[in-house]
Amino acid sequence: MKRLFCAALAAISLAAAPPNPVAWKLEEVPGKPVKAGARFTVKLTAHIQDGWHFYSMKPIEDGPVPTRIWLAEGQPFQLAGPIKADEPQTLQDPTLHMEVELYEGAAGFALPLRVAPGATAGTQNLVVNAQSQSCNNSMCLPPTTVKVEVTVTIAK
Repeated sequence: MKRLFCAALAAISLAAAPPNPVAWKLEEVPGKPVKAGARFTVKLTAHIQDGWHFYSMKPIEDGPVPTRIWLAEGQPFQLAGPIKADEPQTLQDPTLHMEVELYEGAAGFALPLRVAPGATAGTQNLVVNAQSQSCNNSMCLPPTTVKVEVTVTIAK
């Protein structure tokens, strides 16, 4: 029911809403070539416009849409462990009448990765997808999925 409420708010307010109040960027990418089979970590950072927030990765029954992060298929990289997120704020949401976890300002997510054994040497695109639902004090936008890319060089 609460998800339906969020979807209704998003539909009503879509015309007055900015395109996306969250800008995503991959940082801390290896500056030197990485060997096939090796592990490394990149940081996915979300910069959130003032007055907006999005929810943590923790699913809440009948709650807002949680943030979801995954690697695109068909690349020589894979997750090598769980994603580690910055600590979210926990507060009582007056609209949803429940405790939620959210981010304001900025949020960082450390992605432990592994290069596939036998990966072809050379420059490869690392493609990360992030889905989040942005809200402010009066409306929620529909969940948005963005694709963030960066090049990583695989050693010979």
